[in-house]
Amino acid sequence: MQEKNLQLVDQIMTALQKVQDPELLVDVVNLGLIYGIDIKDRHATIKMTLTISGCPLSSYLQNQIQKAVLSVDGIDECDIKLVWYPVWSPEKMTQAAKKQLGMLDNQQALDQEDEIEDTEAKEKIIDFSVPIKKLADEYPDFIQIMYDCGFSRIKIPGLLSTVGRVMTIPLGAQAMHLDLDKIKKAFENKGYKVIDS
Repeated sequence: MQEKNLQLVDQIMTALQKVQDPELLVDVVNLGLIYGIDIKDRHATIKMTLTISGCPLSSYLQNQIQKAVLSVDGIDECDIKLVWYPVWSPEKMTQAAKKQLGMLDNQQALDQEDEIEDTEAKEKIIDFSVPIKKLADEYPDFIQIMYDCGFSRIKIPGLLSTVGRVMTIPLGAQAMHLDLDKIKKAFENKGYKVIDS
């Protein structure tokens, strides 16, 4: 994926955070409805799903998504490709969306803390050939370390589930003009073993 396309995907994800599901009043990114963004020249194809299988994409939602995507400089056309696999479930929502909808309870918060402790007990390895989403899923402090290194957009909801599925640390560093050695040292300082070959 070219650097320019990565930046456009990033901008599109930011624009889509302003598009709310009319029933749930949570944006389509935090709901986990955006499965992918493909860009060819100045044409964007948004691959997405809906919360209910078989529910037609309302013209309102489709218009809002297209309007948001077309507001990004560098995009002149937008298609929406509706998919039903993988099937959407509440687990695809971000923590922010779950909190907004009142779906988090004290037990879930405790479970998350236990998960963090379990991960910290294992040897922590950062492989530069692995997509950043996989690393973020495995290590709870990964996002903060990346953010501190200059990957400021990594905290945008939905970014990991789209660009993060294909972007590696070296590719991201190249796109953001960041020093790869500095990133490597930052992880080593936090007790990670870095594999960069």
